[in-house]
Amino acid sequence: MIVGILACLTASFTLGSVFAPIKRFPSSDGFMVQFFMSLGGFITSLAIHALLEFPPIYPLAMLGGALWCIANAFAFLIMNRLGLAVPILIWSTVSCLTGWATSRYGLFGVPKGVPSSVILNYFGVIVLVIGSSFFLFIKSHVYKPKNSEKLASGGEIPSEKSMATQSSEEEEDIIPHPHHVSPVIRIVCFLAAIFSGLFYGSMCTPVTFIQNRPDLYPGAPTQGLPYLFSFFLGIMPTSTLVLAVYSGVKKNQPSLPPYLILPSLLAGLLFAIGMGGFFIGNEKLSQTISYPICSFAPGLIVSAWSVLYFKEISGKRNLILLGIAYSFTLVGVIMVTVSKDL
Repeated sequence: MIVGILACLTASFTLGSVFAPIKRFPSSDGFMVQFFMSLGGFITSLAIHALLEFPPIYPLAMLGGALWCIANAFAFLIMNRLGLAVPILIWSTVSCLTGWATSRYGLFGVPKGVPSSVILNYFGVIVLVIGSSFFLFIKSHVYKPKNSEKLASGGEIPSEKSMATQSSEEEEDIIPHPHHVSPVIRIVCFLAAIFSGLFYGSMCTPVTFIQNRPDLYPGAPTQGLPYLFSFFLGIMPTSTLVLAVYSGVKKNQPSLPPYLILPSLLAGLLFAIGMGGFFIGNEKLSQTISYPICSFAPGLIVSAWSVLYFKEISGKRNLILLGIAYSFTLVGVIMVTVSKDL
């Protein structure tokens, strides 16, 4: 159990830090960022796959990677229209409930993961959802990196001038600010966030299914890490397909700010480490326990980055609300964790 908790904590920290390297720079529309994130994660998972002496590849586990990729492809577009807090709240909540319900009630052929204390598990999930709702009332300031103007105007890096300027001009045309978004577009974005949450909440289900069905997959490992490469093997072709469609829509002129390539690769490395911890957490604790933790705890890390590094959240009221959200989330995580063996 201790190994599972440590794995979930590692996953929470790394998954909550995935976008930190990218956020230091002016944002793009996200499709190219996702491709290089996928590439960084794929390379990391390949290294882990080699360290594990190349275990078998499971096509069903690739489906989980494809689900993540589809959900994540539109994350930047949704956040650019609804802001950061609202969409993250929506898909974290939906993801948590989807992953928890899948294991708790044995959906999609996954064995039921009934905790020792069902009531405590239910209350823990409810407390997590209540805690996440406080993020709706926290006002954040848009962060502008110190070097954003230098990058946009060329500054000391004249070779990036035209690319950065072109990128910002394109984004102004295709990405309206949240307060200019029409009600119809907002509704579409809300539905898209719910849709993304369903996919995020289902991405680990194929691996869990394989691990718990020796009748269909004899000899399949019960450990989580051997499936990591299969997961990213599903991400790469899906991400490539999304990029190809996006490039076609953009008439072969995709937005590719060069300063986002290395941060995106680093984000992919963090994501791969986080997913490795997530798989280990599922193995040691079951999805009933690990999904609530790994869905909401990264939100605490994200908000910590916002307060301590990016200075997006400030003011007494906002910090009090953030503290309340922290408290509810911490209590909820403890309740869900303890419910396994109590």
